[in-house]
Amino acid sequence: MKIFISSDLEGTACVWQGEHGQKGTREYEEARRLLTAEVCAAVEGARQGGASEIIVADMHGGSGHLLLDQMPAGVRILEGVPHAPRFPFLDASVEAMLLVGYHAMAGTPGAVIAHTMTGAWREFRANGRLLGEVGIDAAIAGCVGVPVALVTGDDKVCAEARALLGPIQTAVVKTGLGRHRALCLPVSHTQALIHEAARSALLLKGQIKPLSFGSPVEVAITYKHTERADGAPLDSPNQKRMDGYTVLYTYQRFSDWYGGVWEGRGT
Repeated sequence: MKIFISSDLEGTACVWQGEHGQKGTREYEEARRLLTAEVCAAVEGARQGGASEIIVADMHGGSGHLLLDQMPAGVRILEGVPHAPRFPFLDASVEAMLLVGYHAMAGTPGAVIAHTMTGAWREFRANGRLLGEVGIDAAIAGCVGVPVALVTGDDKVCAEARALLGPIQTAVVKTGLGRHRALCLPVSHTQALIHEAARSALLLKGQIKPLSFGSPVEVAITYKHTERADGAPLDSPNQKRMDGYTVLYTYQRFSDWYGGVWEGRGT
């Protein structure tokens, strides 16, 4: 069984402040150690659930956050930019996708470091449906028929994932009390939670459906400031400025918005 793990950073246990995501800080070095341990827990749990081939994509910012010398043997690790397509090697041969260390969408009350892709966006919608990064990545995977089977992060992103994707497995590693405040579980506890959730996710993957928005799909990005919308490219009849803050794009499939998919390119 081939699976694909995508890792972010802000949803990692005990990560709660901006410095945790800033290279060169003491907090960042701690955050990447914690993230690596959570990804390793997901890998080992997935293997117990039947995974024989695993690709891990280091997707926070420009990549380079996982401690590669601590990753389990036999795992292949995707690093670097640009993220276009967003997930190389994610194709129909993958049976499930796991999202580790994810965070809630921009504007979520009480969520830890909530945002959607960039601090410049207020909202992201696909065919009118409000999405965060969980939904965006699940919809990209859905274009090649791959379901998201697990999401880990704070309680807010896990609730967001279940509301969007149905009865998937989640691992709540902290309770969000605000943008920079959280009630955190001990690291040993959260790694055990992720291990078991990953194992269970693959045992139940046949009950989970890929997320699909059909074709065509309208993607609407609402910016926090009008100058950001001013700078959005409008060089195609499929792009339209809706108001001072919102730009609408129309695509044949959702993944075309983010560089397409890897289908048929092989590994």
